[in-house]
Amino acid sequence: MRVIIAGAGEIGWYIAGEVSADGHDVTIIDDEESRIRQVNSTLDVKAINGSAGSAHVLIKAGVMDADLVVAVTGSDETNIVCGSVAKQLGAKKVISRVDEVVYRKAPEISYRDHFGIDELVSPQMFTALELASVIRNPGSLAVEHFARGQLEMQQIRSDKAGQWVGKPLKELTLPEGVRLCSINRDGDFKIPQASDSVEANDLITIIGKTDQVVEARTGFEGKGEPRKVVIMGGGHTAVSLARRLRIRSFRLTIIERDGKRCQELADALPSVTILNGDATSLSFLKEERVDSASVFVSTTSSDEANIMSAIQAKNLGVEKVLVVIHRPDYANLMEKMGIDRAISPRVVMARETLSLLRKGNISTLVELGGGTAEILEVRVKGEDFVGKKLRDIELPGSSLVLTLQRDHDVMVPQADTVFQLDDMVLIICLKKQRQEIAKLISGY
Repeated sequence: MRVIIAGAGEIGWYIAGEVSADGHDVTIIDDEESRIRQVNSTLDVKAINGSAGSAHVLIKAGVMDADLVVAVTGSDETNIVCGSVAKQLGAKKVISRVDEVVYRKAPEISYRDHFGIDELVSPQMFTALELASVIRNPGSLAVEHFARGQLEMQQIRSDKAGQWVGKPLKELTLPEGVRLCSINRDGDFKIPQASDSVEANDLITIIGKTDQVVEARTGFEGKGEPRKVVIMGGGHTAVSLARRLRIRSFRLTIIERDGKRCQELADALPSVTILNGDATSLSFLKEERVDSASVFVSTTSSDEANIMSAIQAKNLGVEKVLVVIHRPDYANLMEKMGIDRAISPRVVMARETLSLLRKGNISTLVELGGGTAEILEVRVKGEDFVGKKLRDIELPGSSLVLTLQRDHDVMVPQADTVFQLDDMVLIICLKKQRQEIAKLISGY
């Protein structure tokens, strides 16, 4: 496929290398000659010096034949203009990076729809999603995000203290946006039916709207003491992470050096404790009892500060320390330093871009049960699905429709839900049923 990447900064440069290595035809645009020289000397891609928002430059880059345009310059406004112009000129799909939340979630207007852009994304948002997944799943069980973070899949161990443990599924009052996908009991894997029940110590898989999945966990795990999470840095990533963890399961503290930013954070996150100070200072961390935290997360733009503070926290006895890392040469050192997990915004962004390029009418999102079952993402094309209610569709035994994505909206389908052409369905099935499922839903 032909891919144009606007912006040759650390994120754009990394995405270009990964997409090119995956066999795609890549052109990268940047208005700084030094970056273009770096691209030419390090990557096997075409590089053009010019403004990403210029129609002339985009045409020169081949935008009219582009399968995907990814605008990831350092300016939200430039990325929006680039995405809008590229779409008008004929690019099949356009993604624009916007870090400011106002552009992605403005109540007055949808900037995405207004400018005709397919996706407005943020590397910081994706990073926060991944951090939240790691924090919510301390047992290192499999976690996946779908539909730009609107859906989340979690694997958890059930506990006898959970109110839903031991009861038939048909009697459970699961949140409307949640599905129980699978039960693994002592190595015996099954896709559950209404008469099945979850027993203590089962490994179960649940999927649904992110907030509701978190709510559903308590029904299977029981209520425990809130876990203390300390976040270093008050930028976009920290705020996004705090909003995803602002539930009764966590007590959140943010440490920020800038006093003015601390006041802004206090106004935006009233349930979060905001501390003004230096998280790289051992004496400060001791004074604020950071050693009592279950998780410490460093999210600033400085890799050195993130690593230093995380090591300090680990030495104080914090169980799990996570860091955001921007430079690739640091990534391999994390384990040796005792850091539990390092997450790179550009790696996360590149993975999202590649996932878009690899998607067809059917793809495997995750395997379960030691490879005996899988969750498939299937585009609705078949006449046995289009225009039909879920209750009227004969699915292969053991398979279960989990979620439905229509344009940018995600839902858990009910019995009366009617499927439309080009809906994207998530379905869990036995691996041997893949071909039958593909024919039923996509038509071939």
